[in-house]
Amino acid sequence: MSTKETVFNRIKESGHVPVLPEILVRLLEACDNQATPLTQVASLIDKDPSLSYKVLQLVNSAYFGLKTTYSGVDQAVVYLGVNSVKNMAVTAAVHQVFNSERFNNLKYFNIHTFWHHSLKCACLARRLAELTGQANPDDAYLGGLLHDLGKLVLVSAYPEQYEAVLADSPPQEELLEAEQSKIGAQHADIGAWLVADWKLNPLIGDAISYHHEDPQRVTGAFPLVKIVYSANELSKDGNQEVARGVADLLLGVDGEDLKQITEAANEEILQISAELGITVEAPSPEEGDAGRTVIVAEDGATLHANLASRIKGIALLSGFLENMSQAEDNEAMIKAFEQSLQVLFGFDRTVLLMPDRDEVLLTGRASASNKLRGLSLELILPIQKSSSCIVKAYQARSLDYLKTSEEQENLADRQIISAFGCRVVAVVPLSAEMQEVGVALIGLPESMTELSTNDHRLLKTICQQAAMCLYLDELKARKAEDIETERQAAISMTARKFAHEVNNPLGIIHNYLTTLKLKVADEDNINRELGIISEEINRISAMINQLDTFAQASFSTSDLTNVNNIISDIVQLVKSSLLNESATEVSFNADPELPLIKTSPDGIKQIVINLLKNSSEAMGGTGQVVVTTSRSQRIGSEGQGEIIIRVEDNGPGLPETVKDNLFTPFISTKGIGHSGLGLSIVKKAVADLGGTIECTSESKRGTVFEIGLPISNE
Repeated sequence: MSTKETVFNRIKESGHVPVLPEILVRLLEACDNQATPLTQVASLIDKDPSLSYKVLQLVNSAYFGLKTTYSGVDQAVVYLGVNSVKNMAVTAAVHQVFNSERFNNLKYFNIHTFWHHSLKCACLARRLAELTGQANPDDAYLGGLLHDLGKLVLVSAYPEQYEAVLADSPPQEELLEAEQSKIGAQHADIGAWLVADWKLNPLIGDAISYHHEDPQRVTGAFPLVKIVYSANELSKDGNQEVARGVADLLLGVDGEDLKQITEAANEEILQISAELGITVEAPSPEEGDAGRTVIVAEDGATLHANLASRIKGIALLSGFLENMSQAEDNEAMIKAFEQSLQVLFGFDRTVLLMPDRDEVLLTGRASASNKLRGLSLELILPIQKSSSCIVKAYQARSLDYLKTSEEQENLADRQIISAFGCRVVAVVPLSAEMQEVGVALIGLPESMTELSTNDHRLLKTICQQAAMCLYLDELKARKAEDIETERQAAISMTARKFAHEVNNPLGIIHNYLTTLKLKVADEDNINRELGIISEEINRISAMINQLDTFAQASFSTSDLTNVNNIISDIVQLVKSSLLNESATEVSFNADPELPLIKTSPDGIKQIVINLLKNSSEAMGGTGQVVVTTSRSQRIGSEGQGEIIIRVEDNGPGLPETVKDNLFTPFISTKGIGHSGLGLSIVKKAVADLGGTIECTSESKRGTVFEIGLPISNE
């Protein structure tokens, strides 16, 4: 036969302390909701013995090494924080789900009557403590809740033996003897041992240990022991007169007060079960306190199946969340988000709407592989004063639906439903750090009219992670821009000062060379050498002029400009002057429908001239360069689209190592004699005009620079 110590060690090593699925699910919901106060999280845990055990065990463990012992779940939750509590709960869930058969296959142990009795005892103990003022109500509640935890542990660690204990439905005294005989320990001993192991108030352990003691002996115990003992007697559905007599003997509480307390406790159990959706059953008179009954476990199996589904969702979800967090750029994040919806839910119609920098417009975003990519590029919604349900959901950060069965007042909302080709489009907000990040439009399958509670919960988690990733990516981009702006300003100031300081001595040297040439006009060899020196000085002057150009003030965008005319003039100028001795062919394909835009003609000239020179030099004075203009569907900062200027050559392309530093000042790909400022000047000019520049290059297939300038005529 096993000794008590052997039983304790086996239980401690097994970790077989099951968790009530309904409470676990609610706890996960509470932890997922950032608005849930810690007191509510603690309240949920407080209603479940095994969760209470795990929380208190964790906070009082050697891992934290606290000098103070936490005996209250609320204090433990505050110390641990929501994340630790959630991790513990998920771990417990996985352990229970994959061991759920130990409950489903039990014939004589009814988990629902167990919870009914435990909750009733806890409620009664707290009310008795409040009425008598003889003990801490929280300690009394915990003692009542945990008083029979030993049964739950025994039936988990020794299911076959405990079934044999319950099979004969012995009276309480014989139950304890049967536990001792068949297992080697009584459930009261197990419960008291656990409380001692947690380092809780020893009086709670005493209350658990003595809750089946002879009442005459309990009269000499401390108040908490007497309160839990009385609560346990009053929790039984047997002879209440006997139970009230025991409570009167131990606490001196009269029958009328006990009757009122019992009625109030019964109502409280109903409130708790209704609030949490817990299935509880009052034991039949034949069961007594042993909890023996023959049950069909369909309800329990359903609950475990639901929880198992949720755990599987969490397992799949973790992979997609990791993909999003590790995505290198915005495009990869959006693709990971779309894939997670496809795999976890089967949703294959998804488009994001995200605000522009000025938060004036919501514009569509989708990955390159998304079949709605083309549609996304055309989606533009003004944020201010909009009647669109999409915009309202974005601003309120609340879930909404667009349905064909409901009349949509806003025309854009109607168009979305039509374009998605489904009866219902879910409008799911994305927010992070109390900041709106965007909104996801998700076409639901024909069989769905709304998201289920479980789907919404899981989808909310995905959207929160996606929103945080996109939010942090935007912060990172803005920070990088700020750093680059400061860097460019510092370089400009240095370049301006350097150009000024160097130009003065260069001018003096150039004047002396001119004078010297006049003095030695008849000496051909000397004149030739002086000419070489003069050419080198002129080359240095040209480089210094580039520095001065780089350091010049920003271009203004005050002129209404015909971009086609500006570029046409530049191409002719380049052909006749800058590239007149080069074999490079330059052509221009203009979009005749291009609108006038408010920009700087000088800025455009500088951009195009530098790009043409860069292409010609990269191709060694040969090859072809084509300049093209067009109007893009992409949305500029002013919300009216963009003009695209495309400069494409058929040269050798750029090495990968060069692409990373393409626009960095003073880094040249053309060797000695070049300042490395040409493309930096281009980028600075584009930024001054409020535009964007992108470069794509393939080895032996050429390089393309694409500049986007916002359309604005105001």
